[in-house]
Order: sequence, then structure tokens, then C-alpha cells
Amino acid sequence: MVKANAYGHGLLETARLLEGQADLFGVHSAMEAETLLKAGLDTPILVMGPILPHQFRFLNPARVHLTVTSRETLEYLRDGGFSYPLHLKVETGTNRQGVPEAEVPEAVGTIRRCGLPLVGLSTHFANIEDTTDHAYAQGQMERFETLRAAVEAETGPLQYLHMACSAAILLFPASYGTLVRAGISLYGYWPSRETKLSWIQEHGREDEVALRPALAWKTFISQVKAVPKGAYIGYGCTHRVTRPSRIAVLPVGYFDGYDRQLSNRGVVLIRGQRAPVVGRVCMNLLMVDVTDLPEAGAGEPVTLLGRDGDEEVSADTLAEMAGTINYEILARLGAHIPRLVV
Repeated sequence: MVKANAYGHGLLETARLLEGQADLFGVHSAMEAETLLKAGLDTPILVMGPILPHQFRFLNPARVHLTVTSRETLEYLRDGGFSYPLHLKVETGTNRQGVPEAEVPEAVGTIRRCGLPLVGLSTHFANIEDTTDHAYAQGQMERFETLRAAVEAETGPLQYLHMACSAAILLFPASYGTLVRAGISLYGYWPSRETKLSWIQEHGREDEVALRPALAWKTFISQVKAVPKGAYIGYGCTHRVTRPSRIAVLPVGYFDGYDRQLSNRGVVLIRGQRAPVVGRVCMNLLMVDVTDLPEAGAGEPVTLLGRDGDEEVSADTLAEMAGTINYEILARLGAHIPRLVV
């Protein structure tokens, strides 16, 4: 899965690293698929999200697979005369994208009547990451198996059968099918605490799965200023220093993906030590207290995400502080930020 700018890691940078190591690159949109096509990579692409009728002509049926989730998509393809390899996504309990169970026979019949190549069948887990009780996921697996048998009775064996996300890859080998969709774990993170706990409960240890974050996010100090005791920092006067302080300004803000919820909560790493975010995170700037780092000055490297010495700030760390999930911390990293492959 390289959708969402490869979970914030950079679509092209990540795809080039993975070229030749995956059966398909999973993207969400036609625009992401077009970007990969223009880059000249050889790995076929699976578009997981919806496509508008005018976008079919910009893609290449020899390189791009499409996910069918509705009757409308089939009508667009039929009316436009397009013949893409199709993966039929069936509804098993998420009630998001997916063809309802009662409509699956009609969808398969339409695909066959139109002469469209059906190469895959897929679904999506609804409640596998947020719980240690996986009864609902087991029910989805059973529903998918029932639908698979019914579909393949009409079509014959399909090349791609897939439902396993990162959590299912880790916890449920029975869900693998012929293809798995490695997402957040590919980038070095557990999907959730519950997934990690479920793994430990099953295997008794976690070190058999070596998940190491692939990304570090860095910036620099643009200015350091001395402020007197009692001075306010930033918009809304939400932070007031209780001692004479040194405040460092960093050229990063919520436009870049540093969550505004980290105002007065976040931490960064400078010289291997933690420095707290003080005041509100601005659109393009944020401030940190470096009073206890007297040697820190303008031009000093700053780690926003990653390790510096013995200290680490992970996407899990920031997610907990911001009241969200590691997926969001990573996926919202601005596409304009340069990605350097090390």
C-alpha cells in the first residue's frame, strides 16, 4: 500500500524502493496511479478508491487494475468501452465501500455480460485493530469465504483474493488469500496497541516482529530569543513562562502536518534531549523552550519525528499527545516537504 503519499513517506520515493518486491502497488486515487505511470515503474497498480468517468482515459489498462464497489462504476466502464482488470470488492461488515451481498450475483453477471476481466475479489476488515476480541473479524472472514465460493462458482478461480491489512497479516494467516495489503506495518509501526497486545497474547513475545519506523522528520532552529519571566508565547497567550527563558522558533507548522493539537503538548529532540512545544502551533511556525539547552542556537538540527541519541519521538508518541492515531500523524505530513532517501 503506497496510497496517501505512501503514508506520508513519499509516493515515488517509496515506490522506487519497493519496485520489484510487490505484486501490485495499492493506491487510492486515479491521480496517484497516474503519478506512478508517469514515473515509468513496472509494478502493476491497483486503484482502491472510486474513479470518475473522465479519469478512465488517463490510465493504462495494461498497467492499472480497478476496484469495483458499485453498479455505477460498471456502467461507466461499459458506456465508455473501457476494459480494465477488475477487483470486485464485496461488503462483509464495514459498510463503507463494497458491493452488498445481495447485489454480488448481479454485479458478477454484469461484469460477465460486458466482457470485462474480473481478476480479483476483496473486502475490508471493520474491527480488527481496535479490539482484542476478534469475533467480528472472524465473522467477516466467514462471509468473505461464502461469497468467494459463490463468485468463483460463476467465474472460475480468481487470481487475486485479498482482505488482509497489516493487523490481519500479523494476527490471521487464514486471511491471507493470494494477496495481502501491507500498510502501516510496512512503514515500521504496529497498527494499534490492541494489535500488539493480541500478538503478544498469541506468541508470548513481540521481538519476533521487528517493526522499525522508516521515517525521520527533521527541521532546524531559525531563531532563538530570550524572554523574561512572565512573558507569553504565541497566539492567544496560551503559554506563560515561569522563569527567564530561551525560546526557539522552528519553521514548521500545521500546514506542514504538525498537528495543532500538539500546542503546549508536543516535544522535539535537540542534541539528544527533549524540548517542549510552547504556545500554539502556527500555520508555518512553532516554538519550543530551549532554556535547558543553552548551547542550542540558530541553524541547530531538530528532530520532530525519529531518534536522536537515546531519545525518540515516534508517530505513536505524537498521536497519543494529539488524541489521534499514528496513521494520521504520518499521512498528514505535507507532500511539499522534501523526502530524502537514506
